[in-house]
Amino acid sequence: MIRVFLVDDEPLVLIGMQSMLDWPALGYELAGTARNGAEALEKIGELHPDIVVSDIRMPVLDGLQLAARSHEECGALPVFIILTSYEEFDYVRRSLGLGAVDYLVKMDLTAESLTAALDRAKSAIEKEKALHAPAHPATGSLESYRERFFIQLYSGLFSNDAIIREHCQELDLTLDAAAYAVAIADIRNRELDPEQQLALSAGVTRMAADILPKYLPCHVTGMDLRHFSVLVLLDSRDGLEELLTPVLQKVNTILYKYFSTTLWWAVGTPTDAPRQIPQSQKNALSALPLLSEEEPIVFYRAEARTPLDHRTRIVAEVQDYIRKNPDKRLSLNDVAAVFNFSPGYLSQLFSQNGETSFVEFVTETRISAAKEMMASTDLKIYEISERLGFESAFYFSKVFKKIEGVSPRTYLQKLRGDADAKEETPDVD
Repeated sequence: MIRVFLVDDEPLVLIGMQSMLDWPALGYELAGTARNGAEALEKIGELHPDIVVSDIRMPVLDGLQLAARSHEECGALPVFIILTSYEEFDYVRRSLGLGAVDYLVKMDLTAESLTAALDRAKSAIEKEKALHAPAHPATGSLESYRERFFIQLYSGLFSNDAIIREHCQELDLTLDAAAYAVAIADIRNRELDPEQQLALSAGVTRMAADILPKYLPCHVTGMDLRHFSVLVLLDSRDGLEELLTPVLQKVNTILYKYFSTTLWWAVGTPTDAPRQIPQSQKNALSALPLLSEEEPIVFYRAEARTPLDHRTRIVAEVQDYIRKNPDKRLSLNDVAAVFNFSPGYLSQLFSQNGETSFVEFVTETRISAAKEMMASTDLKIYEISERLGFESAFYFSKVFKKIEGVSPRTYLQKLRGDADAKEETPDVD
């Protein structure tokens, strides 16, 4: 039986939570209570509960300090459910960063919301215990089986619609619709360490799963630390942008209020049958690189958005950035970071969709910029080399000659028609 420990400095709140549920009937045991964080920390060490339901604001140690100390002293368990007030959302974000798996607003606390939070915490406990006992995996909750089903669905592991509907019936899922579309959310936060990002991702995904079904029928599934998928059930393939755009904008506004993080959305094309859902997700994945602050919601189109296809357009945008910034750091890692790509993905894009490799394009662009500087300024060759980020004037000269067929000194002499370029700079002749 899952052991639950309650912490709150208000006696009436403690009494209310204790009497709110038939704990044993739900599979939970009340391990004890505490009135402040210090008392709770001591009892947690003695009683070893699985779940702690704790107020944020308490004397001696507040809920955040209690969660942090418990995490340091006891490890991943117990997991925390945080009680908060409407005005304490900054504390909520911090609590999620400290490993809390859920939060509840006191004014809205009901038996149903408390039970749902406990069930989510139970799922987190099962996963944690399974990680440390791989030879004896814990029995998964219904929610975990549903999550596994959607992962299999997106992976294209079901051969026909009948098998998909059979799984839906077993898992009590509704998947009947005239059409289906997949939207992928990109959680735009790049300043957290992995554990904080995990907590943020879990919180954002969970809240999105609570909010989105209020506006349209859908199912939310986590993908990785920075993405989750939303399977939208549609009445028609028509009018997808008009239907989804205001909903996604509304969800963005709500989630930003709670977590101060922005979501970008890539939406795949609608499909008619459940077995075609993986194609909609693939469309959404291919549209992810097109997202930007100016265009945070992108709908994939089978036809090109420009005369170029999607990946070629991405390469064109990166090439334009390189052309405009030849004096900046332009290593593969640096440019990939600007566009939020992995270096391997960016290199592959250039190899498959560009006329040259990434390194070749950067080099040719810088040599072209060098020629422009020679024609429009009185800068010396070594000064141009430094401005364009070459490791030395000698290396610049070597690269220049390889591309242009002559050394930069010779090129400059021909360009200026005089001997002004005879400077004491290493050159390759």
